[in-house]
Amino acid sequence: MSFGLPVSLAYSVVESASTLLSPLFGGAATAAAIVLATALVRLLLIPLTFRQIAVERRRARLAPQVTTLRGKHRDDPLQAATEVAALYRAEGVGALPTLLPLLVQAPFFLTLYSLFTASTVDGAPNALLGHALGGVPLGDHWRDGALLGVHGLVFAVVLGLFVVTATVTARRLRRLGQPAWLSYIPFVSVVFAATVPLAAALYLLTSTIWTTLENVLLRDRLIRPPA
Repeated sequence: MSFGLPVSLAYSVVESASTLLSPLFGGAATAAAIVLATALVRLLLIPLTFRQIAVERRRARLAPQVTTLRGKHRDDPLQAATEVAALYRAEGVGALPTLLPLLVQAPFFLTLYSLFTASTVDGAPNALLGHALGGVPLGDHWRDGALLGVHGLVFAVVLGLFVVTATVTARRLRRLGQPAWLSYIPFVSVVFAATVPLAAALYLLTSTIWTTLENVLLRDRLIRPPA
């Protein structure tokens, strides 16, 4: 059963990277390859991140005008939303630039997910499914093994790191004065990570940690709310 050219290429890249990293990481070489590949993808997306930050800075400067418009049409939320959207369009701060990094990452995640859920690649057995992290196959899900023992420990560490990053993000959202319900959204990643193969969870975890560091080191320093 073929899963297409992207999965075939991903198989070759991950397998080659795993071979190169084996002297350093031993049996965890494939997991290390996934983490390093994810970091490389995020590094290549840095220009889009800076563009995203530039848009967010311009939006922050428009905040007083947005507040005025919403106050002017407080009895007509639809009209308020229409005028705010028009203001954003006129200033070139639409939603697309802020979503670009996420949209560009989506194909990488879907390819990796397909790679570690496919039993065969190009008609041959998918050998990567047998590669492991701490003795747990990268194709395994959280529910595939006992909660106690090595399987449970590996997933507990991975999911625990998701909880830590989600907590940091939630606190940041509250500090920025975002609506309370938004602070719960980061914890969705914990639930989602428990439903995907370990390899995909590692990709998501690396990307999530990267985003958390971007927020702390870039966004919070470069974006200032209006006085």
